Amino acid sequence: MLFILIVLLLVIAACLVVGYYIFNSVFLYRDKQKGGPPDPEFVDSEQDLMRPTAKRLYEYQEPLIEEFNKLPLEEVTITSFDNLTLYGYLLKGNEKEVVICVHGYKSAMYYDYCDKIKIYMDRGSTVLLLNDRAHGKSEGDYLGFSEHDKRDVARWVDFVNKRFDDPKIYLHGVSMGGATVIHCANMGLKNLAGIIDDCGFDSIVNITKYLMKDIYHLPYFPFGDLAWMWSVIITGVSFNTSMGEDCVRESDVPVLFIHGREDHYVPCRMSEMMYEACTKPKELHIIDNCGHAAAYMMAEKEYTDAVNRLMNGEFR
Repeated sequence: MLFILIVLLLVIAACLVVGYYIFNSVFLYRDKQKGGPPDPEFVDSEQDLMRPTAKRLYEYQEPLIEEFNKLPLEEVTITSFDNLTLYGYLLKGNEKEVVICVHGYKSAMYYDYCDKIKIYMDRGSTVLLLNDRAHGKSEGDYLGFSEHDKRDVARWVDFVNKRFDDPKIYLHGVSMGGATVIHCANMGLKNLAGIIDDCGFDSIVNITKYLMKDIYHLPYFPFGDLAWMWSVIITGVSFNTSMGEDCVRESDVPVLFIHGREDHYVPCRMSEMMYEACTKPKELHIIDNCGHAAAYMMAEKEYTDAVNRLMNGEFR
């Protein structure tokens, strides 16, 4: 009997350790100096979640990042609800039309917006590019994974409303940033006029279930549930607080959904389900032969035209 009890305790301890490892590998981000070329043997391989357009995207972005880094950006800060200093970068333009850009998971504003910022520069918009918590100069060790991030974006919206006189505000998010802006859809944010969701996931619980199977090759129960437990204990982030379908069903504003059909990181069906649930004016653009976060590169005109229609109030 004692032997069985010991074995049971060891199994429980092992499960707790694995759950903690999964939580840490997903949420902890101390190495903020992301950059450099990817391993050529890994790019677009079966293990690369950015396939099949990863190599092409990297080569496409490289010269654009050089140009992006020359932009006259003003560094600005806010204090988060949990007293972290968060950094953003303003590109000044029309103060009546402000776009807040939210980057993806362990990415950076220059990766995710070195190309798409052209849309807003051509319009003459003011653009605010964020460094999410635990990214770039922003404080914090643990990612918000869209849940704390939506609260941070709400504070950035307050910043914009104080800085500018009655602007129309748009949120544009890529990947985890897409999930963040979707989770802002029903928050009643002042002067919010529209949302652009580029390959965002619908909820932490659903993307975790998908990626655990694809990355860790582990069953969600019990390991995903234990990672969830550690997340609540350490960061206060629950995996099911914000559900994308509910957020857009209760949306205050029109929403543009964009997704690559061949996305192996965030399944395309997540955007399709959120589009079906959305009750406000909306469009869904699924880009063929396109992997994760590569939609603008693969369909620049379609992407640009859709964003302009949203911002011109032409969604029906």
